Amino acid sequence: MKTPFLVLIGNVILWAIVAQLNHYLSTWDVSVFAGGLCVAFASLRLPPREGYRALLLTGLWFDAAAPVPFGLHALLFLFAHAVINAFRTRLARDDTLVGLLVAAIANLGLIVALTGGLLHRNPALWELWPRLSVDSLISFCAVILIGPWYFAMQERLLAFFGTFLRHETRSSFHH
Repeated sequence: MKTPFLVLIGNVILWAIVAQLNHYLSTWDVSVFAGGLCVAFASLRLPPREGYRALLLTGLWFDAAAPVPFGLHALLFLFAHAVINAFRTRLARDDTLVGLLVAAIANLGLIVALTGGLLHRNPALWELWPRLSVDSLISFCAVILIGPWYFAMQERLLAFFGTFLRHETRSSFHH
């Protein structure tokens, strides 16, 4: 039961780093979103039930700090977790490159879904595309650059508190 809380701690560390990065980037009217990293780690490295718990807590944390309807991040994180779990057995879950690819795809999907969830504030969709494109590109770069560190940090945090992840002994591509 402690694993979801430990993963939440790692996700809050990531959230704080991204919030600080966004503070510095605000002078250029761009922002970074890295929620896909949180989803990818929990979905690929944790048992599904623990992943759901960790992502529910993480989504609620993100919701509390964002100007979105409360529960939106949590709902989207849980939906992304369900989608990734549908493909989980076909992926080399311990491979960092696979984790980065899943995180980047999940991150883009979450950005688009969050934007869609907030369209009622600005229904002129064509005006959002340039900003959405730039933010998505910068977020992609951030996810790829900090992803390996984030995955290692989460694994070390869990190991420090005596929770060891079961690593795959073989890739599921070799069936």
